[in-house]
Amino acid sequence: MPEHGTAFDTPRADGNGVRAKTLRGLLVARELDTARLARSLTTRELAGQMTMSPAMLNRVMTGRRVPTALEIGGLCGLLDIDPARRPHLYRLTADADLTEWIIRPGAGTSALGAIEEVADTATWLDPLLIPRPLRTAAYHHALGHPIGDHQSPEPAAPPTDRFLLHPRALTHPAIPADVMGEQLLHLCHTAPNTIRLLPATFPPHPGFRVLHIDHFPPVVHIDHHGTHVILESPDSTAAHTTLLRAATTAAATAEHTRRTLTDLAARTGTVG
Repeated sequence: MPEHGTAFDTPRADGNGVRAKTLRGLLVARELDTARLARSLTTRELAGQMTMSPAMLNRVMTGRRVPTALEIGGLCGLLDIDPARRPHLYRLTADADLTEWIIRPGAGTSALGAIEEVADTATWLDPLLIPRPLRTAAYHHALGHPIGDHQSPEPAAPPTDRFLLHPRALTHPAIPADVMGEQLLHLCHTAPNTIRLLPATFPPHPGFRVLHIDHFPPVVHIDHHGTHVILESPDSTAAHTTLLRAATTAAATAEHTRRTLTDLAARTGTVG
């Protein structure tokens, strides 16, 4: 994100480019800063109303400093945060030092949605299934999900996600041939430059995606049968990010992938 403005007018990054200490702190900071901008307040003006120094408030607005319980209450009041939204921010603030997330089925996905919203791009790696953003509704339903639970995506413009697919993901015993053929065609036409095939010899690995967030280390998201696990500490994400680098190096080009997908679709009789 481009930096602009006078001193303390726009929150600035540390010299190493990493702003927030934790992802929860980042989510709090982004929401507060969005509300500040909506009210056309500079950090200096807001700091004056909070009786804080501009430098201290700047650290809060970048997530480098977690506000105290009293401060988050005052900021929510001054920034006119929706009262229904405030308990969520209070919880994030209280848990700001935690660096792992487990979102169980039935708990809702608002936290995951908030993380996705602050991510600039994401890279998916899946050895067995077509990643959900690329699925047709028929493919998704054939996997046992309810009808209407998923809509076939339109071609992305501009694309923000990248996908590394293992050849095993292009066949599935539960998917009828005509549905898979339609799915293969969909891959050819939906964001074709964002999909790359791995070689068949690449070792399969449970699927995951890496979210890339400006001024923050890579975040790993694992969907394990509806339980969402989010890892943000470099120590806990190292194995996944190392594997992703190896997969990216080994993957075929987007052009070669497109030709392969088109050929596979033709064999199903869906190209015409």
